[in-house]
Amino acid sequence: MDALHTLLTYALVGLPAGLLSGLALGLVARHQDGWGGYASFRRRAARLGHVCLVMLPLLAGFYALALEGRVVGGTALGWAVRLWIPGSIALAAALFVAAWKPSARAVLVVPALAVSAGAVLFAWAYVGR
Repeated sequence: MDALHTLLTYALVGLPAGLLSGLALGLVARHQDGWGGYASFRRRAARLGHVCLVMLPLLAGFYALALEGRVVGGTALGWAVRLWIPGSIALAAALFVAAWKPSARAVLVVPALAVSAGAVLFAWAYVGR
């Protein structure tokens, strides 16, 4: 499976999974004080984890469609996919862990850097060809 097909597959599988996480969070969010109240760090981290589960696969699909026909392969694209997919899954997981245990916030740095590096490499793969 090539890199663009992998990205598109991740988008098509990840988006429904992200939407299902929103349904699960809705069960807690319907309570006024769920996860410490609307403005609490725990609730904001959980909402951001849900946003990651929805938007990062959506962006992966965008990258796949934007690069289709423009990039056949390449080192930058391969590394971008290797950083983006595990990084985005790890970022969402780290956000949910931080929502559960706020002292685990430091774990967010590594997956956030992986996703950021993946985005830079997608841009490089697009412009570099």
